[in-house]
Amino acid sequence: MISSDEERPGLHNQAELAYRRLRERLVSGHYRPGDRLTEVVLCEDLGMSRTPVREALRRLQSDGLVTSTGRGVVVSSLSEDEIRHAMQLHEALDALAAKLAATAQREGRLAPVQLTALKEAARAVEERAEAGDTAGVWRANLDFHMTLARLSGNPLLEDALDRIWARFAIISLGNISRRAELVPTRHDAIVAAIAEGDPERAAAAAAEHVHEAASRPRD
Repeated sequence: MISSDEERPGLHNQAELAYRRLRERLVSGHYRPGDRLTEVVLCEDLGMSRTPVREALRRLQSDGLVTSTGRGVVVSSLSEDEIRHAMQLHEALDALAAKLAATAQREGRLAPVQLTALKEAARAVEERAEAGDTAGVWRANLDFHMTLARLSGNPLLEDALDRIWARFAIISLGNISRRAELVPTRHDAIVAAIAEGDPERAAAAAAEHVHEAASRPRD
């Protein structure tokens, strides 16, 4: 009996690979909000059969990154209300991540190499901003926030922030340049509070950073 696609060895790995490749293209700005993506074109682009691509699209739809149209999918956007709701959650999660990281530092559970990684991530944002590299600022800013999430020691928090940032990435790449001057200073305040093991100050600095970013015009 000929096995179906679902029974072929390695199909799960192919679906995972398709998911990762398409997700990277989405969050890197390769696809823009409103772009229509069809299985036929994606299969050609990825050099894969339709089954793993279809499974990848299902996962991306579950992530909120694409929306089904009945004939393929379109890259999702965010309404003003959705952006506001996402920023509210982002503020709360970043504040919690900073608080947990500072607590770990105060209790001696944060390794020096972890704190160094956070400082280097903050410095990278500043360097990209000074160079006027809009896309570089975005990538460095994302790296800083995900490094902060990892330092929290809470994998559920890290996963939640990763999902939020993936949705932000699709709509925000062109806006980050207007925040270039704000980002390094606010990151420095977060890093300093964590380094000093001050959970409350770290949480406040992280919340202020996100709140101020959310308050700036997006037009």
